[in-house]
Amino acid sequence: MQLRKSLLITFLSSNASTVVMFGVTLVLARLLSPADIGVFSIAVVFINIVAVFRDFGIHAYLVREQLLTPAKVRSALGLVLVLSWVLAAGLYLGAKPFAAFYGQPGIADVLHVLTLSFLLVPYAAVLSALLMRDMEAGKSAFVVMVSTVVYSCTCIALAWLGFSYMAMAWANVANLLANIACLLYVRPKDAVLIPSFKGWRAPIQFGSGDILGNLIITTNNSVPDLLLGKMGGAHEVGLYSRANGLVGIFQQVAGPAVKYNALPFIAKNHHAKVPLSPLLTTSTSYLTGLAWPAFAVVAVFADEVITTLYGAQWLGAAPLVVVLCTSAALQIGYSLAQPALVAIGRPYLAAMASGAHFFARLLCIALVSVATKGSPSLMQFALAICVADIVSLPVPAWLMAKHLGYSLQDSLAAHMASLKVWVLCLLMALILKALLPEDWPAFVHLLCAAMAVGGVWLAALRYFAHPLKKEIKFNNI
Repeated sequence: MQLRKSLLITFLSSNASTVVMFGVTLVLARLLSPADIGVFSIAVVFINIVAVFRDFGIHAYLVREQLLTPAKVRSALGLVLVLSWVLAAGLYLGAKPFAAFYGQPGIADVLHVLTLSFLLVPYAAVLSALLMRDMEAGKSAFVVMVSTVVYSCTCIALAWLGFSYMAMAWANVANLLANIACLLYVRPKDAVLIPSFKGWRAPIQFGSGDILGNLIITTNNSVPDLLLGKMGGAHEVGLYSRANGLVGIFQQVAGPAVKYNALPFIAKNHHAKVPLSPLLTTSTSYLTGLAWPAFAVVAVFADEVITTLYGAQWLGAAPLVVVLCTSAALQIGYSLAQPALVAIGRPYLAAMASGAHFFARLLCIALVSVATKGSPSLMQFALAICVADIVSLPVPAWLMAKHLGYSLQDSLAAHMASLKVWVLCLLMALILKALLPEDWPAFVHLLCAAMAVGGVWLAALRYFAHPLKKEIKFNNI
């Protein structure tokens, strides 16, 4: 009962936070330029890579340690404090050279402010891990709610006052301060806040095994912003980030449910010797059945979506949306590979899949860079990313077949169930795109598309007997 309650609260709170942050994104799109977003994005992806070493798997260690004593908590706090403060010094000193590499002085200013988070985050990391360990989802939701509101108000206010990209930097610091204040208020009564600088062997052993996979995943996610920032500029990074963020909305909504449910559910069935293939087949058909029609609408009505949500200044991102939707639609079919491999006790195999994806991206970007003499267009860069995402799919497919019993036939069955539904939804979207008067407002186009494609989606689920059909009570429609 506690697990079900924890999952429900976590799902609701995380998605409420996502909705609020999406609203902030819409406001910032009208207050900041693509170049402003680009400067901040380049700084943040660099921070995220360094943060992998700062965290060092300590959060997971505290959550998963079988017998967690006060001495172990103090050791973990001491370790993460030392790591954070050493990395903070390195970040501060390296900010200007990193900014000079990209020819964007503003990156250094952002990094100098975000360095403050490295000094403060150790206590937040330890306290939040203790709450998660005790499955105090209600308290964690309270912390998320308050810190999200603080971030949102600070960010919008500073952007409106003309702080440009620094508005997001200072808002992150305000968010962390609010986070720590709330964590101190709801912390467990026996929480230890005095660090120890001995007994580091256990957290170091655990962290060294966890860090490789996290580093590969984080670096892989950072590749587009880091390389595009050098090949193009802050403006191009801003446009790419906006397109990528739009396409990633589905993952932001569905992600918490997958993260908090998939791993324990698959692990439980694995330990019970239940075949995983039927579970993965059904889950994949659910994900693709929901995501593919949404991607079809977003891709066909990219101009209208961008204009309605972010404003005309972001229309340069619209052509990228089609390419990124294609990539995301194919990848989502194997998005369960990572949690499933971790669930059966093979996390290094998940790192293998991420590593293959990472090197494929580097190779494709290198090829397009050579072909364009180091100056690829934004669309050429996006196409290189898309090709890399596609050609690396055989790796997770092979791993799932070999270690999870999820064969190619199973994968085809899961995808074919959704393919029929997707085709009809795509055709309806294309017909509407051709027939709707161009002088109608963009939001009217989107409203018509949502209603028409939504109706076709429901009818297709029923007609083709898609697995999602049983989740919807058609008798009441």
